Amino acid sequence: MNSSHAITKLTLENFRNYRSLSLAVPAQPVILTGHNGAGKTNILEAISLLCPGRGIRKSTLKQMDNMAAGGAPWVVAVELQSRDELYHIGMGRDAEGLRDKRILKIDGEVKRQHGILTQYASVQWLTPAMDQVFMEGGTARRKFLDRIVYSFDPEHATRTAQYELSMRERNKLLGDRAMADPYWLSVLEQQMAEAGVAITIARQETLARVSQAMQELNPHFPKAITELQGTLEAWLSSGLSALETEAKFAARLAEIRGLDSAAGRAMEGAHRSHFHVIHSVKNALAEQCSTGEQKALLLSLILSAAQARSKWCGLPPILLLDEVVAHLDVDKRNCLFDLISSTAIQAWMTGTDAADFQGLQAFATVVEIAAGEALIKVQ
Repeated sequence: MNSSHAITKLTLENFRNYRSLSLAVPAQPVILTGHNGAGKTNILEAISLLCPGRGIRKSTLKQMDNMAAGGAPWVVAVELQSRDELYHIGMGRDAEGLRDKRILKIDGEVKRQHGILTQYASVQWLTPAMDQVFMEGGTARRKFLDRIVYSFDPEHATRTAQYELSMRERNKLLGDRAMADPYWLSVLEQQMAEAGVAITIARQETLARVSQAMQELNPHFPKAITELQGTLEAWLSSGLSALETEAKFAARLAEIRGLDSAAGRAMEGAHRSHFHVIHSVKNALAEQCSTGEQKALLLSLILSAAQARSKWCGLPPILLLDEVVAHLDVDKRNCLFDLISSTAIQAWMTGTDAADFQGLQAFATVVEIAAGEALIKVQ
């Protein structure tokens, strides 16, 4: 079973505990085994940089350096197979300037906008650190949702960045009344309106696809009911067109400049939307469920999104599942393996005990990690 969207080679230099690593694998699931601290999650982190942002650990560029490399910057390179094309993507920390920057090259060409990564790669992940995503508040839930949306709408990352930039500039102007030029405020508010409505529509369309796939998910996984609520959502749901909603939002931003100035932030918009996840059987919000139930709901959303994307464009995302199998019962574990197999997903999975992956090893590459080195185990 080979995936049509997969990493076939990963190269690391001075990244975390790896001075140098070159790992070539078939386009199939990859199981990383080894003791705690061996460097399994570091490999997942390197792959997660194929998404815009700071990866699964949200670390700074400097924190990813190998401590024994004497300050030498890290480099991550992948060969990515997508359908019948092979792309070479390289990333690294540029330490030559006054402040560290992340360099991105695709097929040897430097790219300035990292949002372009979503046009080549789709990566979703679930890590132990995400267990609290429902408890951390609205921002964490929106970021979780937006990473799923990137898989369906490559421009979503660019729009989100534009929205946040315009919002920051507006907040800055409102904070200094002497500089608060009404014309420039109107320009920024129109930019926020255009990007904000597009962001909201993309979120709504993605959740509709994920919800449909959720109904087909194996009954051993809990079904999640998702709701997206906010000012823009309400206006769009009332029947207003996208253009009408943009005009109304821009007017609303102009109307509440005084309130936003006093608060020091924009009080309405796509950045204030509420993403709710409800356990369908218990009819309870995810944050009211047990830790185990919350993790199962997260996995349900990730798997449903993968299934939905596979149906939508024939390319499921690459999944990064860190220490997730050991916490699943036998039925859920087998369902996960069946879904990976049937959907042809390249899942990179970590665990300390290779026995936890029985049922997956027959069509996966098993890699044993020890002290910054990787050994592919022959089946």
